[in-house]
Amino acid sequence: MPELPEVETVVRELSNEICGDSISSVEIFRSNPIVQGDLEAFQQQLIGRTFKHVTRRAKYLIFHLQPSGYMVAHMRMTGKFIVCDPMDVPSKYNRVWFHLSSGRLMIFDDVRCFGTLEVYEKLSDSKALSKLGIEPFSEDLNVNYFKSKVASSKREVKSILLDQQIIAGLGNIYVSEILFRSKISPLRSTETIHNKEWSQIIKYTQSVLEEAIENNGTTISDFRRVDDKTGKFQQFLKVYDKKEQPCPDCGVPIQRIVQQQRSTFFCPECQH
Repeated sequence: MPELPEVETVVRELSNEICGDSISSVEIFRSNPIVQGDLEAFQQQLIGRTFKHVTRRAKYLIFHLQPSGYMVAHMRMTGKFIVCDPMDVPSKYNRVWFHLSSGRLMIFDDVRCFGTLEVYEKLSDSKALSKLGIEPFSEDLNVNYFKSKVASSKREVKSILLDQQIIAGLGNIYVSEILFRSKISPLRSTETIHNKEWSQIIKYTQSVLEEAIENNGTTISDFRRVDDKTGKFQQFLKVYDKKEQPCPDCGVPIQRIVQQQRSTFFCPECQH
């Protein structure tokens, strides 16, 4: 599933492509579960609206519309947006076509159909957005914030970093990398994490995400940019998907374990 850097990459590319363009019509080729709610209402709420700008909240894309309204998208496992010249017929995995006043198409394409599109007049109406925790680049992300959320908790630190209601936008790939660079075992309970270690986690959360955004995200399998190119951060991963390969710092083989039904990669020597 695309994580924060991948979504941020798509947001920046879509902003360059569609802002100022208007939606002249909407064709829906696969409704369930892509389009949430009434299909006709979804179309009517979008037709004639102009894309003002595109932003991100956690792993959600938010299309700000003029004169009002928002389209909220989540790409899930295989969703992607494509902006291209007009086509006569949809390709196999095209789910929604947005015909633009410029004559181009914006396509939501999704192989596995886990992605979602929703339209709201007010963002506060989105229950999913209202449940999200703090953004990783927020000035309010500090040691006291974490301590207030996980005081005396026995949860493993990895599960806390993956909890979207605590810190929004992180996923499996980046949490493995953050904990490696912080030299903290993913198996540690949060009650054992000291202030200095929380500071390290915050530092590397932000630096890893910044580096990933600079490299247009990570492509392990499905993620594609708007121009259909892959991200490049996979070239800089130190532990994720590197089972039995030597740790880049100490040479001990990287281990893979399963936590919450997800793969975790870490160095048993460097991470304590």
